[in-house]
Amino acid sequence: MPHPTLRGRSLDAQPTEVTEIPSRPTRPLNTAIVGGGKGCASFLRMVAEDKLGGFRLQVRGVADVNPDAPGIRYARETGVELVARSHLDLYQIPGLELIIELTGSDEVYQELARTRPPHVRLIDHFSASLFWELYTSEEAVIRQRTEMRERVQAEREWIQQVFNSIPDEIVVVDDELVVLDANASFLRANKLGLDDVRGRHCYDLEQSIRGECQVALHSCPFFEVMKTKAPTSVVRKHFDRSGTPRYAAIVAAPLLNSDGSIAGMLESTRDITRRIRLEEELKATEVRLHQFMELAPMAAYVKSLGGQYIDINPAACRLLQHERGEILGRTDLEILPRAAAEVLRQSDAEVLRRRQPVTVDEVVELGGATWYLSTVKYPALDGQGNITAICGISNDVTALKQAELELTRTRDYLQRVLDHSPVIMVTTDVEGRVVSFNPGAEESLGYRHEEVIGQPAARFFKDPEERERLVRRVRQTGAVRGKETTLVRKDGSPLFVSLTLAQLKDAEGRFIGTVGISEDISQRKALVNQIMQSERLAAVGRLAAGVAHEINNPLAVIGEVAGYLEDLLGADPDGRSETLLQEIRESLPKITKQVMRCRKVTFRLLTFSRKSAARVELADVNAALDEILPFLEKEAQLALVTVHRDYDKELPKVKIEEMQLQEIFINLITNALQAIGKRGYGNIWIRTERREGKVVAIIRDDGPGIAEEVRDRLFDPFVTTKAPGQGTGLGLSICYGIIKRYGGEISFESRPGQGTTFYVILPVEQ
Repeated sequence: MPHPTLRGRSLDAQPTEVTEIPSRPTRPLNTAIVGGGKGCASFLRMVAEDKLGGFRLQVRGVADVNPDAPGIRYARETGVELVARSHLDLYQIPGLELIIELTGSDEVYQELARTRPPHVRLIDHFSASLFWELYTSEEAVIRQRTEMRERVQAEREWIQQVFNSIPDEIVVVDDELVVLDANASFLRANKLGLDDVRGRHCYDLEQSIRGECQVALHSCPFFEVMKTKAPTSVVRKHFDRSGTPRYAAIVAAPLLNSDGSIAGMLESTRDITRRIRLEEELKATEVRLHQFMELAPMAAYVKSLGGQYIDINPAACRLLQHERGEILGRTDLEILPRAAAEVLRQSDAEVLRRRQPVTVDEVVELGGATWYLSTVKYPALDGQGNITAICGISNDVTALKQAELELTRTRDYLQRVLDHSPVIMVTTDVEGRVVSFNPGAEESLGYRHEEVIGQPAARFFKDPEERERLVRRVRQTGAVRGKETTLVRKDGSPLFVSLTLAQLKDAEGRFIGTVGISEDISQRKALVNQIMQSERLAAVGRLAAGVAHEINNPLAVIGEVAGYLEDLLGADPDGRSETLLQEIRESLPKITKQVMRCRKVTFRLLTFSRKSAARVELADVNAALDEILPFLEKEAQLALVTVHRDYDKELPKVKIEEMQLQEIFINLITNALQAIGKRGYGNIWIRTERREGKVVAIIRDDGPGIAEEVRDRLFDPFVTTKAPGQGTGLGLSICYGIIKRYGGEISFESRPGQGTTFYVILPVEQ
């Protein structure tokens, strides 16, 4: 089939003139085309796309008699310099060098050959067609080569992509251990670039997985590959910088030339540390499992689907009362009484039916005894989920069951104790709501059990906030013991109790509430108050001698003045004497003064004997001592005791009621007098001083001291060192309570035979 550009001309038609196809110029030739058909459009497109290879043209003009020809339209669209209807117009193009005739007409070609300028070459449509064919063939070869090159490049890129996507670290070396290539996993893991490794010896590179290369060792896979020309593998262990062992699996394969010689080696390294550790853990697990089976106190065993024992541990052998060799391969019916075997077989059947673990409580009769077993049985499954065996773990809970029975009996016993106990027992939850309320509480507080369950326990306290404070102390210290407080009965009357409040915890030790035990101390409190009042009255009795001495002196003066006035009135019955009147005027103030002196003494005595609530006042310690010592001087004289005073004259006042301060000193000095009185003579030293913002009163005696057995509880109520019937043991307890109420402290030092020293420390008024 003729080429379309020939336009009907036969292949053997020859031009009238031999046309020379110009050689490839070094610059584009100024070219014009005659004929604007499809061939022209194709030629112009090839020129525009620079598809003529080294043959470079610049089309300056196109001519055709048809202004709508495809080549003419394309020339206009691409901006060709001259588009004409006649070929003669093309001769006007400056520097025109070549005309290509594409009309297919010999007449047009001959006209062009006749009229063209001498310097302009001419190519007819036949030569152009031949050039086109040659170009097309060359272009096909070039295209084929390009496609082949692109396929090779794509294949190479694909291989490189696969090479870099392999997670193992891969290095390619030549036969002299020089690195030729490394994949992305290697470069990324070792924080290197390809230029950092290419051209270096592999033993100069340290891999994070396998550590420093050990080329000098026989374990290097390179030498094995060079020797055998076959792949080889090795597992290498090393320690990283933190001292942690790491394991690497190295696989090496030879790279062969076409003649079978070794060109190099491809080495793949994989981190198998996790796998090695898992294997070690698996081995350790197997060892632990074996140890568990052998040493576990619980009975463990494995049965086949037919009920034969496949494995059994020593604890199970002891439970079944047979040796291991007598049990393996046999069923329960073959080694146990039928009743016991049927109990065990029932749970086996339940596992097979449900295909999941079951927990059962089994009671079996073995060896004439009853055994309580808490058993977990579960199916052993293969990879397809089929049951291959039945596993069981039985815990002997016989002792626990017996303990539960005993606990039940104990619980019932304790409940009876609670029900019949007269004390108040109340438990609460963490929110302070009542959980239990015993009959003793019902009787003492007047509430029924059902009235208070779930109600706040603070409702029973006269001061509800007091319970909150106590609960906070319980949470901090665990318990509050012997706290005297006031509860309120249902009818509103007060109830004085001694309360012990403690934490209530569950089996795990978590705080779940409180338990309170309260004892009614109303009668005891009244009795103690009576005893304390008696103690005060006894103190008054001890002071009676001193008081009598204090009162007798002013009474003697009053009697003397009264007798003198009576004598004067006898001499002057009418009372008209100026001397009498003058004496009366002078004597009456003396009588009044002595009466006031007696009144002051009796007032102090009455005040001391009465009860007095603590209130904050300012008191002078020196003055308080001076006021009470005259009361005690008579007793000191009778006991042959010398009282020595050493006061700090600049002593500030302290925060305490003066009467209660005097009561403290009377108790301490009286105790000292009584201790020394056992010997018949002695000394008492009283000193006051100021220490770091506090006032300290020191009372020391040289008596026999305090016995060792009572020192730790000397300030407790009813503790005394006196003979029976000579003291109540409340004096120091009262002193301790008063001092603590005012924020002070009291302490003592004593050694047998060397006397006792008491320190009363009180805060100074700022």
